[in-house]
Amino acid sequence: MIKAIFLDIDGTIISIRRHTIPQSAIEAIHDARRAGIKVFLCTSRAKQFMANIHGIEADGMVCLTGANCVDADGTDISCATMHPTDVAHAISFVQTHHLPLVGIAARHIYIHLPHHPAVKNSFGTGGLTLADIGPYSDFPDLTHEASPDQVAAKLGIMQLTAYCLPGEEEEQFMAMMPHCHTERWTVPFVDIVANGTNKALGIQVMAGHFGFETSETMAVGDGNNDVPMMEYAAIGVAMGNASDEVKRHADHVTADVDDDGLSQALRRFTQNS
Repeated sequence: MIKAIFLDIDGTIISIRRHTIPQSAIEAIHDARRAGIKVFLCTSRAKQFMANIHGIEADGMVCLTGANCVDADGTDISCATMHPTDVAHAISFVQTHHLPLVGIAARHIYIHLPHHPAVKNSFGTGGLTLADIGPYSDFPDLTHEASPDQVAAKLGIMQLTAYCLPGEEEEQFMAMMPHCHTERWTVPFVDIVANGTNKALGIQVMAGHFGFETSETMAVGDGNNDVPMMEYAAIGVAMGNASDEVKRHADHVTADVDDDGLSQALRRFTQNS
């Protein structure tokens, strides 16, 4: 019996092509919750980046690829910060080389070069603009700090988004950050979190907090960063718009997000829960 559902947002609930949520998805999520099943949004987005999630009610959110779990009113349940030395290296590198970088802390957003086309395009991928995310500032200038590690520790960064391509660019960037790993769901940029942090950790945290078993969970996603939660949950579902590699890790493949795929999956596995 399914007691908790974990849903990716971009490409699963929201169409990346249309930037809209199918009405069928809204209704299926509503019906699941009405049947007593808890629903959690499970995303690489920060909790501040939910401006275009209209009509979806949830019992909580696994944000920042599992680094930040929050309840329905946005109160933090868990926060996994990155190693300050790794953060300091990344910030100093992008400041020296004039590259964009986004960092998320519990109560603040940092963006280096916010008007860089890559940054604007990355928010556009999720149907957002900089105006949708509220106040933000640049990172402190660590290139002139005597103790950049101490400054980075005070920032409390939980996730960085780096604008580098898969392969050599990503490998060079991550060579500076041995205590972290990447969770990529699109080609132009990659999310970076502390080692041991992923969406499966988010399911584990929520299960402990709300009191259900992993054997009672279902996860639905479309990106590479959804694979850990799809494998960890009792039932892992890949959207039809997922890559073949992601689909290979799923127990079931549903239709495309634009063809009512989420609704089909929820009704298939929860109608008797």
